[in-house]
Amino acid sequence: MIEAILSLPDGPDKTARIAAWIQSCFRDPTRVPILVGGAAVEIVTGGAYTTGDLDFVGRVDRAACSEMKRAGFRRRGRHWIHEDAQVFVEFPGESLGPSERSEFFTIGELRIRMVSLEDLLVDRLGAWQHWKSSVDGANAWALWRAAQARMDISRLQNRIREEGWQEALERLMSFAEQWCDDEPTADEVEAWALQWP
Repeated sequence: MIEAILSLPDGPDKTARIAAWIQSCFRDPTRVPILVGGAAVEIVTGGAYTTGDLDFVGRVDRAACSEMKRAGFRRRGRHWIHEDAQVFVEFPGESLGPSERSEFFTIGELRIRMVSLEDLLVDRLGAWQHWKSSVDGANAWALWRAAQARMDISRLQNRIREEGWQEALERLMSFAEQWCDDEPTADEVEAWALQWP
């Protein structure tokens, strides 16, 4: 099954299928790792952002380790690499932060455990504001456009206050207001994202 997934063209469908396959390697449903980072953004935005790696929060147990090795992944520290398919998987931490949550998302016939939409946006806004990462600013915009209707705005605002990224959220809201009736071009989004909070 993984061979067929790895042969798919790059994009959100392939990313979602790889994520679901990795999560299926974990026998204990309470130990399923949580998809975070760029791959989660790619899936939620339908490919408005694409990435070459998948980041999970969790710990790789013995059964999952065996399954991933059998599929051709090789472990290098916290990284798992499938050289032939050029798929990079990382487990950068064992748990989400104390205020972060995970949710199950249904994408077609797939069910994937990911960090909540609110926490995903907080992460992107934080990277935009703190690291001056215009890519993360653009990701925040794409995520907002794709998922704002499904977000708990009250929880988002609370999480933003906890993390100290109010300025980034205000800039995002202002840009969203400016484009409420239209869609900015990629160049307009890039120019906006380069004006860091």
